Amino acid sequence: MSGNGNQTVTTQRRLLRLIDAVRGRRTSLVQVHNNPDPDSIGSAVAMRDLYQRYLGIDSRIVFGGIVGRTENRMMLRLLQIEIVPATKVDYAKCDLLTLVDTQPGAGHTSLPPGRGAEVVIDHHPARDAPENVLYWDVGRNVGATSTIVANFFLENGVPLRRTVATALMYGIKSDTHDLSDEATPADIAAYQSLFSYGDLGLLAQIEKARVPRTYFRIFQRAIETAQIFDFAIVSHLGSIDNPDMVAEMADFLLRCEDVRWTMVTGIYRNTLHLSLRCADGNSHAGRIARRAVGVMGTAGGHGRMAGGQIPLGESDRSTRANVVQAVSDMFLEAVKAKRTLMQPLANRDDLEDTDTSGEIE
Repeated sequence: MSGNGNQTVTTQRRLLRLIDAVRGRRTSLVQVHNNPDPDSIGSAVAMRDLYQRYLGIDSRIVFGGIVGRTENRMMLRLLQIEIVPATKVDYAKCDLLTLVDTQPGAGHTSLPPGRGAEVVIDHHPARDAPENVLYWDVGRNVGATSTIVANFFLENGVPLRRTVATALMYGIKSDTHDLSDEATPADIAAYQSLFSYGDLGLLAQIEKARVPRTYFRIFQRAIETAQIFDFAIVSHLGSIDNPDMVAEMADFLLRCEDVRWTMVTGIYRNTLHLSLRCADGNSHAGRIARRAVGVMGTAGGHGRMAGGQIPLGESDRSTRANVVQAVSDMFLEAVKAKRTLMQPLANRDDLEDTDTSGEIE
């Protein structure tokens, strides 16, 4: 078991409150945010098992957008997790809707107008809880929603299936950047406890999934468009087929030495997606993202990671370019990066002049 005695008692009470709050419900949906990541998927599949065990009801896992990253698709395939597009769900027939790794009003969950959730479980900073919520477990000091859900099992002696434990492990590992400075002691303790239940072989196959050639073209585009402003990098990917690549490129560019902030944008299905990363674990990336987006869209995040979306509709190329520039300007202003200290990350001329002969002088 993970955690200390007080933590165990608290988690036991939370589980009892949750089950008592939803007892008697018969039709369950567990919904993740759009373009779901491993943390949301792991949390959802574990909540589905929890409801089956305590309430005797089956749940469908619902998502909006796409599952874009190769690793995430491999996670679904190897762990045999079935998820259903929100467009194919009749919410009117559902009397138990659970949101995991997201909250009402976050702006990145595909719900019908006026449809609220009965249960909300999320590790991101708390928004205002709607009146109709029966169970609200939001904003705790952990790096992953999978940690919150895993402790429902670990602290209460609830049996864990191998695939569910593996999904939770990947959720924690992914959202805390391999248990780095984004991880709290609770995340590390939960991950260590899950070792006894998970499948490390399957986890390795998920993390090392082979990727298509187009994956590397995105890296090329990110590097070629990246501009360094003082200590910040801004890159625009243009039109993309996978919105997850925005976050992945923000992570990738943050590895550049002397860079403290990165912001990457890309357009997917008439929406500008943006992702922020910061090298400082004590930063407020969500606050910076909201300033960058302003009134044009929605944004949120925590610590050193944040994201946002701005609807573009059928706007023309010039208008879209102006939006991208405005977001870039507001981001640089928010982090106080000097725009006069601007240089490209990589010049094509520099690359052409590079000696690739392999000779050692």
